Amino acid sequence: MKKTLIIKLILSGILISTVSSNDIFYIFQDTKIKSDNEKIANIYLGVPVKLTKDLGDKAKIAINGFIDGKNVYSTKNKELLIATLEDGFKPNNKQENEVELVGIIDKQYLTKDSKEVWEEHEEFFFDMCTQCHAAQDVKHHTMVEWEALFLPMKDFAKLDEAESKYLLRYLKSNASNGLSNDLN
Repeated sequence: MKKTLIIKLILSGILISTVSSNDIFYIFQDTKIKSDNEKIANIYLGVPVKLTKDLGDKAKIAINGFIDGKNVYSTKNKELLIATLEDGFKPNNKQENEVELVGIIDKQYLTKDSKEVWEEHEEFFFDMCTQCHAAQDVKHHTMVEWEALFLPMKDFAKLDEAESKYLLRYLKSNASNGLSNDLN
């Protein structure tokens, strides 16, 4: 699994080095971005980002979301956490609580293919969720519906807290109104 991840990161780096700015990428694993004033924001797996400037082995990116305190969500209804701001990170305000986060990231954390981000999660979904019933099409439900459906089923599948978070992030990110649908 680690070997596969390393190979994917290397291939993603090669792919990214040949792209133009304003292309859409996805965060390959939880990471951080650094603002112009050296402040940090934590960015989470699967978040779509716009590459605004190629900086060699790094890239300047922009992420849109909705802020509540130091948390940034995919929707104004706070359905999926996409980033947390550390002290001093200042997002660009767009309207009401909508913001844009701009920062520098190592390109190795970006991939052009959203399916690549979720391969292992999808396999885990099928392993866990077909024990009792046929797997459902993930895009058949919204983020809120998946949260409601998932809560009673996680006990049947005997998932621990980390596995539950892992699987629920996959379900919500790939739901009919999830992150993987935002920019495709």
